[in-house]
Amino acid sequence: MKKNYIATIKRLTDVGDSGVKKWQTIGTINGLFMPLSEERRQIAINMGIIGKSYDFYIFSLDEDIQEADRAIINGKTYDVKGIKKYDIDSSLKHLEVLLEEKQD
Repeated sequence: MKKNYIATIKRLTDVGDSGVKKWQTIGTINGLFMPLSEERRQIAINMGIIGKSYDFYIFSLDEDIQEADRAIINGKTYDVKGIKKYDIDSSLKHLEVLLEEKQD
């Protein structure tokens, strides 16, 4: 199940001077969304991520996404747990984003 999806990215930001933080939409990003490979699943487990996890491949290095952001994909919410940048050559540049499905 690998498909291109648009993710809405949300970030916890300060609202005014009150010290209150709220999730605010900061943009959308197109990427390839797929379940973790067995190797990537083991890496996630070693990181303490035990929930349903996925990879989101973004084929641009310029996208505004950070660890601790949230991604909304196809109506489900995922926490951004890790981002690895691949700046190999012009045809292979991408971000590999590790997502964990948020449990309500």
